[in-house]
Formats: sequence, C-alpha cells, structure tokens
Amino acid sequence: MLYIVLTITISVLLLLVLKAFQKYGVNSLVALVYNYISAGLTGILFLNSGISIKAIFSSEWIFICIPLGALFISIFYLIAQTAQKISISTASVANKMSVVMPVLFSVIFLDQHLSFLKILGIVSALVAVYLSTYSSTKRSVNAGLIWLPILVFVGSGLIDITINASNEFYIKSKDESALFSICTFLTAFIVGGFILTYNVSVKKSLTIKDVFALKNIIGGIILGVPNYFSIYFIFKSLDAHVFQSAQLFPVLNLSNVALSAFLGWIVFKEKLSPLNLAGIILAIISILLIAL
Repeated sequence: MLYIVLTITISVLLLLVLKAFQKYGVNSLVALVYNYISAGLTGILFLNSGISIKAIFSSEWIFICIPLGALFISIFYLIAQTAQKISISTASVANKMSVVMPVLFSVIFLDQHLSFLKILGIVSALVAVYLSTYSSTKRSVNAGLIWLPILVFVGSGLIDITINASNEFYIKSKDESALFSICTFLTAFIVGGFILTYNVSVKKSLTIKDVFALKNIIGGIILGVPNYFSIYFIFKSLDAHVFQSAQLFPVLNLSNVALSAFLGWIVFKEKLSPLNLAGIILAIISILLIAL
C-alpha cells in the first residue's frame, strides 16, 4: 500500500509543479523535454546495478520502452493542444477516462476477474472523472479537432497498457524496471529534442532563447525528479499485488483527479462547482468500491 500512496502523492506533486509553471512563466513544452533528461539521470543516480549497453539492447523490453518514450512526450503534446484548442476539461476527461483500456486489457488478456461491486466502482469512476473536470464554460469547437481528444484517449490508454504488459511479461526484477524507466525517459528526451527543433526552425513557435532559458531548464529539472519516481512506483505498486492491475489503474487515476481538484481549490483558489464537488465525492466512493 505504501507504493500506491507514494505513486498518488508524486502524481499530484507533478500536477502542482506544472501548475507552478503558469505562475512563473515557464514554457511547458521546453521544460517537459528537459524533464525527461532529468528523469533519466535521476534513474541512473538511484540505480543499484551498473548499466550495460549490451544487456539493455539484448533485453526483451528494449523495443517496448523506445516507442513508449516517444508516446510519452507525444501524448503530453496532444494534451496541451487539446487544452489550448478545445478546453482543459476535455483534455483531462480524455486523458483520465482512458483508464478503461488497461482495465479491459487486464480482464481480457491477464484473466483478472472483477466482482459486481468493482465493476460498479469502475463505471462510477468514469462518471466521477467527468463531473470532477466539468466546466460550464462553453466554447465553439471546430469539428475537425475531434481527433485531438480521441488521440489523447487512445494514447493515454496505450501508455498504461504498455506499462502493465511490460511489467507482467518482460520485466523480471526491480533493476530491470528501473532500466526500463530510464530508457523510456531518455527516448522521450530525444524525441522531444526533435519536437523542439521543429517548433524553432519550421513552426517558429519557439525561439532559441526559449529553449535555453534558465527558468525552463530549472523547471524541467524540478519536474524530472518526481516524474522518474512516478513511473518507478507504478511498477512497485504492480509488483506489490495489493490490487489487481484492473483495480490499480482506476484507483490511481481517481485519486489523482480528486486530490488535484481539492488541492487546486485549497492552494490555487480554483472554483469548484456543485458538480465538481459531487464528482470528488463520487470518486472517493468509487475508490472504496474498487478496493473492496
């Protein structure tokens, strides 16, 4: 249970750091790229064993963590695009409701069984996510942008499925889970470098000054340390077998949504509508049902 609590705590901490980016004018995309090299180096620093390049590239999981790293930063970029072009609530709902994908994967491919109460908890969890992130602000949305939340939904679900499947079938020790995380983050950093280059040289949405601004670098380093442990503790939580993975991912997502909304209200004075409060309460009830 300790690893689950740590995973939830660090995930919420990540959101608070991202929220602080707005306050201090940190460019989220640039900081995110630095965050991945920071996360990779943090993993190397805390690694108990040495790093063998030959062992890494001969492992079964290397060709999983490479595309996963690309998926990490791509989905974050799509979440940002969805938030900017449609709404933050749409991005959040698409991201969090993707939890149905790892749940279905666990039930179908890992032969995990769910009781009626757990199924009820998962269904109510989806409602809780929607209510917790609901915004009454209406915006006219270009129908051509519908692909953005769809890609966020599918991509976020694929990330959870990949982590779950890798832990179940390919990762055999805590050192391997650490190496898997390190390689995933370093891949995300490399892909992020290409994205920054495109935004500077082609799209012209960033400048060289933005890329090397000290506050963006520091922001990325601060974000990267807990980001590494957020993935590391997910692996530890899966290994602990306190919950089946079909239960674990909804519990993590729900706790993240509920705590983030609550802290946003307390720390950042964000307004919560009656529907948002109802969603937080329903999230707590859903967690209890899933955990039974």
